Amino acid sequence: MKKPIAWVVLWGLLFSFFLPDPSRALTTVKVGALRLSSTAPIFIGMDKGFFEAEGIKVEPVWFKAAAPIAVAMASGDIDVGATGLTAALYNSIAQGMKITVVADKGREWPGYKLTAIIVHPEQWKAGVRDLKDLKGKRIGITQIGSTFHYILGNLLEKKGMSLNDVKVVPLGSVASMRDTVITNQIESAFLVQPHITAVEKDGKATVLLWAGDHLPYQIAANFYGEKFMKNRPAAVAFMKGYIRSCRFYYDFALSKKEGPQYQEVIHLISKYTEQQPEAVALALPYMDRNGELYAEDIQKQLDWYERNGMVSKKMSSSELVDLSFWKEAMGQLGK
Repeated sequence: MKKPIAWVVLWGLLFSFFLPDPSRALTTVKVGALRLSSTAPIFIGMDKGFFEAEGIKVEPVWFKAAAPIAVAMASGDIDVGATGLTAALYNSIAQGMKITVVADKGREWPGYKLTAIIVHPEQWKAGVRDLKDLKGKRIGITQIGSTFHYILGNLLEKKGMSLNDVKVVPLGSVASMRDTVITNQIESAFLVQPHITAVEKDGKATVLLWAGDHLPYQIAANFYGEKFMKNRPAAVAFMKGYIRSCRFYYDFALSKKEGPQYQEVIHLISKYTEQQPEAVALALPYMDRNGELYAEDIQKQLDWYERNGMVSKKMSSSELVDLSFWKEAMGQLGK
């Protein structure tokens, strides 16, 4: 009789390992984001279980524009925000919004064809080959203080020019930028993938330059809200899941670009963005393998926006960047 009892006890102990542990209940983290390819690490982390492995349950809150994400963070409706770095966001922080930049979410980077200035074919035929050839002409952006506005200003400065040398036209949306060029209502505008490949293929526009080849730029970032920052264990745990997700994205989408795991990433992005897989593959943004913020670029952005009258006061990046969560997560994960 002793042997069966021993087996019952042994099986009972083994079974207990698979029972839910109440002490390891998942912490729900509301993450505000856009359905863009640059949100890929969030998509990956949710589907691959990288966040759950760190005790975090991500509850995505999808937005259609960047500005409402910052508002939702300020009101405490979301814990983490993932969006572009714009003058409007920096102004909100300057005016007292308690949010902190903590990690990378996408960069313009050499060799990655994400954002371009396009021109109408008639402009190309007329000899427009360089940004200098657009002097005095119209260039479409989404809005004043946008990432496109920042890229344009910096590209012009690299050519010894300024925003005063061109006619900046706010058009409100990416679709409007595309349509005004292909219908020849404006000489040039910014555009992003996969729209760029589509208009070039149809012969409706020509790429003048790719932004990333001329301006390495931290175009988007992840932010923590004030309340979430105070829950340090959860904030670090989320960061660990995010870093693991970034590594998967980098290793199997940016570096490898083939095989089943590459296809898995492409189809995951397709699932969340509702873009066709072949379109997704054209526009994979560069991200640091460990999700590390290109921190020195933040100060450069703040200075440029302030110098051009788009941010209400001079700020130091130390007022809005906190890398301690990332550093602690990296220390626990190792390289």
